[in-house]
Amino acid sequence: MNRHHSIVCMGLLLMLLQARPDAIGEVDRLFGYGADVTRERQVLGILESALNSDPNNYQLLWRATRSYYFVGNLTSDNTKTHYYEQGIAAGQRAVEASPDSVEGHFWLGGTYGAYAREKGAFKALSTVGKVRTEMETVIRLNPRYEDARGYLALGELDRQLPHLLGGNDKRAVQYLEDGLRIAPNNLEIKFALAQAYKDTGRKDDAKKQLQELLQMQPRGPRAHESRATQEKARELLAKMGS
Repeated sequence: MNRHHSIVCMGLLLMLLQARPDAIGEVDRLFGYGADVTRERQVLGILESALNSDPNNYQLLWRATRSYYFVGNLTSDNTKTHYYEQGIAAGQRAVEASPDSVEGHFWLGGTYGAYAREKGAFKALSTVGKVRTEMETVIRLNPRYEDARGYLALGELDRQLPHLLGGNDKRAVQYLEDGLRIAPNNLEIKFALAQAYKDTGRKDDAKKQLQELLQMQPRGPRAHESRATQEKARELLAKMGS
């Protein structure tokens, strides 16, 4: 009886050990940075199921934070906040599980930002510091992570915040220029830098960034985001009188 029980337990343990990499592999195969809402919801379902049996797995937790962020972005009803709150909870657990790993900090910071945008100005005030802390940690741990988007997040934070609340145009330009040096093909950073140049009176520099951006070919898993950025760049260039 004891031997049979041991065999059963060993079998269950092997199944659990095998399930984790399989779940992660399936998630990585399906995930597409918000290109397809059905697939993003499928990814989130896989992660939630895997976390039920392995709630402290860092590799599952940071991916779940990322999925809550994108599913929240793609949701048009009043459940957006729910997804962001779930993402923040998962991200906090990820950071606790592996404080020196970049992924948890990046997606937690991004989800804090999305939550603040959804909840409005008052909530943003209490969340801005958390976004900044997480993204500063990202560029300390791995400045190249997600094509230098830690710099993009910090630059946009400084560009969009009123000066009374900690915004800083000069620092925004510096963050975005630093990010672009690391990731020269990141269209989103180029667009943000063009906006920062425009905000600081550097109209010719802004136009140059926008014109270069429009000549670039969107590639990779974020190509749909880059194409959307190019549309915004065309609109901004037209407003500036190209």
